[in-house]
Amino acid sequence: MAILVIQHSKISDPGHLGTALRQHGQKVRTVRIDLGQPLPADLDDVHGVVSLGGPQSANDSDTWVAQELALLRDAHAAGIPILGICLGAQLLAKALGGTVSKLDKPEFGWVPVRTASIGVEDVLHAGIGWNQTVFQEHGEHVSALPEGAALVMQGQHCKVQAFRVGALSYGIQYHPEWTRETINGEIDSATDAELMAAGTTKAALRQTTAEHYPAAERNATRVFDAVNLVLFPASRQQTGLVAPGWVHH
Repeated sequence: MAILVIQHSKISDPGHLGTALRQHGQKVRTVRIDLGQPLPADLDDVHGVVSLGGPQSANDSDTWVAQELALLRDAHAAGIPILGICLGAQLLAKALGGTVSKLDKPEFGWVPVRTASIGVEDVLHAGIGWNQTVFQEHGEHVSALPEGAALVMQGQHCKVQAFRVGALSYGIQYHPEWTRETINGEIDSATDAELMAAGTTKAALRQTTAEHYPAAERNATRVFDAVNLVLFPASRQQTGLVAPGWVHH
C-alpha cells in the first residue's frame, strides 16, 4: 500500500512534506494532474491521500476536478486519511459539502494565524504555538466548512486556515510544505499585478521571508512528523508486492 500524492503544478511539489514522507519510509505514488496523468480508478492500494496546491480552482469544470472530488469523498467515506494543502484543502472542503469562494483580496506573503478552540488540542499541531506566521498564496478560500468540520487554525482576512473533518481528514490553507527556495521563486516570479492586488512588494516579501521562514520551517517539521505518525502510521501499511506504477522513495 502507498500514499497517493496528487500534484497540480510543478511549483507546488511535496517539499518539506516529501522529505518527511521519505524519512518515515513511506511508499508514495505521485500523480501529476498538470501533466495529464490520471487518478487511480480505485483506492485499493492507498492508505493515505495528499492533495497539494496549484493555480487551479476547486470550482473549475475540468474533468479532473470532478474526478478528484469523487476520490476525496470516497477516501473520506472509507476512513482513508487525507491531507489537503491550499487548493487541496479547498477541494477537500468542497468534496465533503463545503463552499469555496473568491477572496475580495488575495493573500500573498506571510500572514499571522492562530489556533481556534479545537486547535489547542489538535494532535497534528502538538508543540506548535497558538500563534504562528505562515506563507500564503491564494485567491480563493473555504467560505463555508462541511457539516461537522472543526476549525483548527484561523486568520483575520481568511478565517479558515486549517480544518478537520472527523479524525483523519485535514485541510491546511497555507503552505507549510514550501521550502525557502520555492517561496523565493514565487516572490521572484510574481507580477506587478499580483503584488498590487495583494498590497505588497517583492522587497517586503523578501524581508518578511528572512524574518519568518526559520520558525515556519521548524513548525512544518513538527506538523509533518505528526502527519506521518498520526495520519499515515506504519501500521496502516501492508507488506508484500507493490503494484506497478507505485514508487518507493
